[in-house]
Amino acid sequence: MINRIKSKPELKGYLALVLHAHLPYIRHQHRHDQLEEHWFYAAMTETYLPLLEVFERLTLDKIDFRLTLSLSPTLLSLFSDTLMRERYHKHLSRLIELAGKEQQRLRKDPQLLPLAVRYQNRFIELQTLFEKCEGNLVGQFKHYQEKGVIEIITSAASYGYLPYMKTEEAIQAQIATAVRDYERHFQCSPKGIWLPECGYTPGIDRIMKPYGIEYCFSDSTAVAYASPRPNREQYAPLMTPYGVSVFPADPESSSQVWSTVHGYPGDYHYREYYKDIGWDLGSDNAEEWSYIRPYVLPDQNRVNTGIKYYRITGKGSHNEPYEPESALQKAAGHAGHFLHNRQSQIEYWRRNLDRKPIINIPFDAELLGHWWYEGPIWLETLCRQIFTEQHTLKMITPSEYLREYPVADVGIVTESSWCRNEASKAPLQGNHDELYRHLHQAEERMIQLSTRYEHLSIKQVMNTSQLIRALNQAGRELLLAQSGDWAFIVDNPAAAEHAVNRCKEHLGCFHLLCDQIDRTLIDEQQLADLEQQDDCFPAIDYRDYAAIVRHSPNHIVPELEHWQKLLEETKDSPNVFMLTWEYPPKHVGGLSRSVHELSEALAAEGQIVHVITTSHFGAPYFEQKNGVFVHRLPIQTSGDTSFYHWSFEMNLAMVDYLVRWKESGGRIDLLHAHDWMVMQASREIKQSYHIPLIATLHATEWGRNQGQIHTQLQHKIHQMEWQLTYEADQVFVCSEYMRNQVHDLFSLPAQKVQVFPNGVGLAETKPSPARPDFLQAEDRMIFCIGRLVYEKGIQVLIAAMPAILSQIPQAKLVIAGSGPMEQQLRDQASHLGDRVYFAGFVGDEYRAALYQASDVCVIPSLYEPFGIVVLEAMASLKPVVIADTGGLAEIIEHGIDGYKALPGNVESLAWHITDLLLQPSLGDQLATAAYLKLVRNYQWNWIAKEIRKQYDKLTYTSKEMIEA
Repeated sequence: MINRIKSKPELKGYLALVLHAHLPYIRHQHRHDQLEEHWFYAAMTETYLPLLEVFERLTLDKIDFRLTLSLSPTLLSLFSDTLMRERYHKHLSRLIELAGKEQQRLRKDPQLLPLAVRYQNRFIELQTLFEKCEGNLVGQFKHYQEKGVIEIITSAASYGYLPYMKTEEAIQAQIATAVRDYERHFQCSPKGIWLPECGYTPGIDRIMKPYGIEYCFSDSTAVAYASPRPNREQYAPLMTPYGVSVFPADPESSSQVWSTVHGYPGDYHYREYYKDIGWDLGSDNAEEWSYIRPYVLPDQNRVNTGIKYYRITGKGSHNEPYEPESALQKAAGHAGHFLHNRQSQIEYWRRNLDRKPIINIPFDAELLGHWWYEGPIWLETLCRQIFTEQHTLKMITPSEYLREYPVADVGIVTESSWCRNEASKAPLQGNHDELYRHLHQAEERMIQLSTRYEHLSIKQVMNTSQLIRALNQAGRELLLAQSGDWAFIVDNPAAAEHAVNRCKEHLGCFHLLCDQIDRTLIDEQQLADLEQQDDCFPAIDYRDYAAIVRHSPNHIVPELEHWQKLLEETKDSPNVFMLTWEYPPKHVGGLSRSVHELSEALAAEGQIVHVITTSHFGAPYFEQKNGVFVHRLPIQTSGDTSFYHWSFEMNLAMVDYLVRWKESGGRIDLLHAHDWMVMQASREIKQSYHIPLIATLHATEWGRNQGQIHTQLQHKIHQMEWQLTYEADQVFVCSEYMRNQVHDLFSLPAQKVQVFPNGVGLAETKPSPARPDFLQAEDRMIFCIGRLVYEKGIQVLIAAMPAILSQIPQAKLVIAGSGPMEQQLRDQASHLGDRVYFAGFVGDEYRAALYQASDVCVIPSLYEPFGIVVLEAMASLKPVVIADTGGLAEIIEHGIDGYKALPGNVESLAWHITDLLLQPSLGDQLATAAYLKLVRNYQWNWIAKEIRKQYDKLTYTSKEMIEA
């Protein structure tokens, strides 16, 4: 008898359930009978406490579940407010009392009486739970986060709709206040944020990132219409240019729950939300009205009590009693149906992606329990079924997914929201769009005051403490006026007047405080009353509103004293300004590393070097690093732009910044432009101030396209390359091949073009990192690194693998890098199984480990002006096979220090790689010879010395001309 061991089913994908919990700030200090506070009571009774019950039961049963929970700062404020806790406890007592009276009223009704008993028992259970945790719901949610079963994220401070705020400062204040409030409650920083109504517009990511926000959620259209279109569509997050991962909502999953036509909550077995005794009793019966009146509002406006006796039975007047057990069975069935459909989605997308897909399903938390009474049971059953009944799908939080897959497609996410029509239309209706004019004026006034008093001192004002309190309270009132809830409620005619009044009240308080600050005459009693009335956001800091832009849209050096010190430090020697669109830690191609290493080598030679580049998340806007002054400019993009048009906006920012530097007394003695992307800024500054210009062309559009210029974009780039070389006093290139190319293409005089090769640093001690996990002991590793684009020729290398494997079955090709051809290359290599491994984008340490683990390094480029990766391989003492093309051909002597294969020739490439794998001693001999050549010819210190000679010639000549 053969024993068959059942293998564990493969994990194929993930499910991220996201519950967004939010209420506006609805606390009223001196009244407890407001309609708004009943929103809080209902949500506590039907959603927030039931969710804690679900978490407790799942945890006790050791169910490994994961949920992401967004708790807005205003809701956290209500949770933690002693007054609101006391009022809610009294509310529960009133519900218990009412349910007891209902049992008397319905004592002769055999269908409804058991429901009344059930409600009283339920309210007692909730009151017991509330008392057990001493009303501290924040502490309870924190407990489950610390256990690792939920991840709590934040939202905008007052749930203001960010795309409709006029100023960057106002958006920053919403985010900064929210983050500090989260840290106060949970003693850690939030990793994610729920943007109000999922409202996203390009640029918000740039504001979020400095506050540690790693991810947010969006409507599906935001990613579906991103530019460029994401390779993984809706089933993996898309990273924005500023490094925030955007998780799109899955429309199919959402429809099954949210849809008013097909959604689960509309099933006839479930409790009817709109049949509540607070509305039904006494509508035409005076005795019933007298009975229910103590449990509605004093002004006789009705409210829901939470006691509902009927199930959903359609739009007519016919009613059927609610049957709880039947509803619970239906909820379990719907959980199973939901899980089955998600498994089908995962099964399909797993075959089409290079990673496990993730289905993101965001809901308003209040849907579960408040609107859909059985929702918490559906959620609990779903978690149990995922854990116990299958193994192909697993629950996950966004942070966990990002740790597993840190590398993602990068794209510009489109403006969107999950309002009607997936656009920002609902918050801007004709009946309330006037609100925004007043809110925008208030933003500008707050910025003006905050900037004026950004650096308060006793010398400036006698009562500094009182002024700070007033400024903070003004910011608090503005935040509350901006609450997106009022704009959305205005869309409901029944509540429009109330919503407008709430907004006006906060704006009135805001302007009252601002007027007092302007007059430097603050009414202490009024200030104290407002602080007591609106006491949310205790960690608010009015300086969050201080102007980001002072005299320039790109204010990089933030302190005037720092700016003056920098000008003083650099006034006595020639200042060289390098212009480049990428610089570490921003890496897209080899340009970043080349400029970085050259600039630091020049600084080591005593040259004052400034690098003007673009901002990158996690990197300071200004720093002096290894002798180089690095200025990183934020780019004010105008929406969904292509890289070509974005580069124009980048040039405007560079011009503005350099003009400010020059007009402030700073020196610019020489410009060094790197590639066409910075042509406009280089030309403008050169012509305006008669400054000499050097241009380095690292590649040409003609060469990248194998000698063909077809499209309009290619013609534009080609023209800009010509303009740059025309304006430049000297043109630097990295190889003789490039010298000949630019000479012929742009008709340049021979003496105008000079060759300076790229270099590479040699580590003092060779790294000995661990062998990568994906390699077996017997594997012979072929390593290739570069952008995954056509001209790098990686498709030729993959085509050569069958011939290599026929002689060396242990051969394994490892490809490092990312780019637009990634999916095409993966498809091409799929038939080779694990003999081809895609490592993705790799950092410096991991790249060094891959070089060390390799047996041969291959650069199969069809076009390569130079090929710095060849130098890296040589520095790692690894044998190289290159394509005999471009600048590559000048580095290697065939058979002396490496092999050259015919470019684009599969057979030639396969033969040379195979020969080195079969003859490791020959490979060692070639690698040693290549290393000695590297030491002689490709070190940055001597390259920098030669380049500085050219700098000195141009700056000396320029000085003579100016003096003359």
